[in-house]
Amino acid sequence: MATRSKAGEGSATAETTVGASRERTFLIARQEPFVNVGPPPVDLDALLAALEADPAISVERVLTARGHANGLTPPIPLQKIIVARMPEERAHALARLPHVLIEEDAAIHPMVTVWPAPAGTTDPAAFLPFGQATTWQFAVLSDGDAPVVGAAVFLYGSGVPGQGRTDESGTVSISLPNESDDTIRALYVNPPSGHWDLWVDDPALTSRARNVVRLEAFGPDIVGAAKTPRLGWGQRAMRLDELDPAVTGVGIKIAVVDSGINNAHPDLARVSGGEDLLANPTGWEHDTISHGTHCAGIIGGRPGAGLRGFSPGAEVIALRVLPGGRFSTLLAALDHCIEAEVDVVNLSLGSTSASTLVLGKLAQAKAAGVACVVAAGNTGGPVQFPGLSRDVLTVAAVGRVGEFPATSRHARQVPFQVDPFTGWFRAAFSCQGPEVDLCAPGVGIVSTVGTDGFAAWDGTGAAAAHVSGLAALVLAHHPDFTGPFRARNAARVERLFGILRASATPLDLGVRGGCGAGLPDAVRALQPGLPVDRAGVNAPQTGSPWAVIEQLRREFVNAGLLLA
Repeated sequence: MATRSKAGEGSATAETTVGASRERTFLIARQEPFVNVGPPPVDLDALLAALEADPAISVERVLTARGHANGLTPPIPLQKIIVARMPEERAHALARLPHVLIEEDAAIHPMVTVWPAPAGTTDPAAFLPFGQATTWQFAVLSDGDAPVVGAAVFLYGSGVPGQGRTDESGTVSISLPNESDDTIRALYVNPPSGHWDLWVDDPALTSRARNVVRLEAFGPDIVGAAKTPRLGWGQRAMRLDELDPAVTGVGIKIAVVDSGINNAHPDLARVSGGEDLLANPTGWEHDTISHGTHCAGIIGGRPGAGLRGFSPGAEVIALRVLPGGRFSTLLAALDHCIEAEVDVVNLSLGSTSASTLVLGKLAQAKAAGVACVVAAGNTGGPVQFPGLSRDVLTVAAVGRVGEFPATSRHARQVPFQVDPFTGWFRAAFSCQGPEVDLCAPGVGIVSTVGTDGFAAWDGTGAAAAHVSGLAALVLAHHPDFTGPFRARNAARVERLFGILRASATPLDLGVRGGCGAGLPDAVRALQPGLPVDRAGVNAPQTGSPWAVIEQLRREFVNAGLLLA
């Protein structure tokens, strides 16, 4: 790949010739031997100096563990991690050095299904760029014919969909080549806030007229006035409405490791602390995709505009790692949580790759008494990383018929199998597998977005946020955590996870590993003396933390997720 300046009027602009694959970024650490035989571990400082002297390698940063309490963390080689960009062949050469652990600094992404998958083929080569284009004009309106500004409109034909956003008048034009009114397969309209979205299969459109789309606004039963705070349907399903209003999670510290939190929103004004851990930080309050803001409202929203979270009395910390974060960013965030003695970490994110170093850091967090709650993933397949870790609580998503309009895209998540008595279903996008511990509401979840809005989103990220919020209530108000499990250690985390699993109502929704122990119940979870030794629940791990991690690492290598 070559980059040069292109002359022109005014300042020079950079020009890149695309012809080669980009270099990749890797994490490099020292792996302690299990037994003192063979060559000694590498001197990481000497290795760092060698990497910095190599013109083919660019050292981007060095992660250093911060403030780990002595005696609480297992002896794992995470005190220093080098982040470096290099050609892949250099990485494979480093992997052959004795006791060097190297893996790709893979991307992480939010666990939300805001944007739809194409209705037709997903092969971009099937897009036909030539031929006559047809244009459709849309007017997106709310109650009283008020324009809906900033709504994303997707139009699906036989190839790649067209898309656009409505302007101040609520209108947008979308053009597709080689399509006609009769070949359009679907229309999807996703409003920025305040309304349910809309999905129409085989829409009756005309390219010769203004196509009016009317969206259903949220009613007062979903978002109330500031003096009449409401609970989301997911919180009611988990029986938060049956708890004493004084049960608010006060004294507990929750970290939302996500895209930041917009504390200009009235429901999130109490969020006053955080850190932007991205390579080019702009501030933890700068949530460009609203994903962290949406999760924060579920977890700890304090009614200022209409909705209450699970733990409005807890301290919420924003750690910004999205969009654009990688494993190195996640490692820095987890280190921050250990140092700050965070009680609950919400990880509504994931990756298609795996990381031994992240596994180790999660084990370290658990040993320090930090409980990590992780989204299972939204691909509909096996659980994604880091939900595969045995040191976290992994949450899948379920929905319930009747909690969203039948015309919304949320209805497309309803599979064939629905409980005929309760209306519960496993969300079609939700990952499943033996790693799933619990399920929680994750379809049609209304929560905070932007500076003052509310939006209904789907995803295992929203489901994980429900469980994180309940976990904070249990830590704050269950007598076990002011008594025998007061100390910050792994036993405290295991007890918390065991209580949440034991409180759950089992849901048999036709998919093995789709719901774990079931749907947590807030009333049962706060009852003292709740047994946690049910069959299949809270099974103890065997061996040292690193033995478990090494076993998972071998599984990841065999699956092609890690360098051998």
